Amino acid sequence: MDTLLTTYSASPFGILLPPVGNRRRAAIPFQMFAAEWIDADKLADRMNNLNLPGIKFRPMHLKPFYAFGKGEHLQGVQVHILDYKKARLSEVQFYIMQELAALYPDKPAFCKENESRFDMFDKVCGSNQIRERFSKNYHFDDIKDYWYKDVEDFKKLSRKYYLYK
Repeated sequence: MDTLLTTYSASPFGILLPPVGNRRRAAIPFQMFAAEWIDADKLADRMNNLNLPGIKFRPMHLKPFYAFGKGEHLQGVQVHILDYKKARLSEVQFYIMQELAALYPDKPAFCKENESRFDMFDKVCGSNQIRERFSKNYHFDDIKDYWYKDVEDFKKLSRKYYLYK
């Protein structure tokens, strides 16, 4: 069976992993990561042990009644944003991939069967550098500086377009 992995919006992770994808038909789309091969409790523990600011993870078990994954027991985590000012949402997808790689090294995100999706992942990330650097060790720290390299310049340039101060 294909893997179901739902993600929150604006996540390149949802684009990346076929048969993993972004499932808008789910009851809580863009808030969870789930697949038939994930142990929900282990993943939630590992994610919560990272102590990501403003975010907590809840183990999830689901059995879709229709569409993709129908009748399958899927497990994963639901992302709970507790403090929007502290939460760094774009990091979550990489920490999820990091912890999945540690738990399931036989299921790498950037494997040959997912190669057809690399181009879209690279476009969403703005470069192939994120994928190439991250896939060496599957550690967010390996790409963190590169991921944030343009943030301050973007904030300065975009400020004039803000509707609310």
